[in-house]
Amino acid sequence: MPFTIDENSLLIKGRKGDTASFTFNFNQDISAYTVHFYVKKNLNTSDGIIEKEYVNPNTNSVTIELTTEDTEKLTAQANSYTTYYWGLKINNGSDFAQTIIPTEFKNPPMMYIYPEIGAV
Repeated sequence: MPFTIDENSLLIKGRKGDTASFTFNFNQDISAYTVHFYVKKNLNTSDGIIEKEYVNPNTNSVTIELTTEDTEKLTAQANSYTTYYWGLKINNGSDFAQTIIPTEFKNPPMMYIYPEIGAV
């Protein structure tokens, strides 16, 4: 099962230990910003299990790359999945910061992590 993202619900599904790549397009040039992607188990903690930072992307999009090492940090229940939450935020230093996903004060979208199959 490769990692997938549902464009409507923004639900991400994937297996522990697999790699993933997601491209987010913006309707403006974001080269002056830093893009932050994070994955959390608990919404009430400030630290993410996975945190990625992309400084000054060159276009109006950013591609989030999750490595095997990243997804190995996530746990998965046997014969089921574990639920995480993820989000995307941009900033340009201390003058401006905006949460892009989730929008409108909704809960962050979820990420379902399924167990690995086999070992390499």
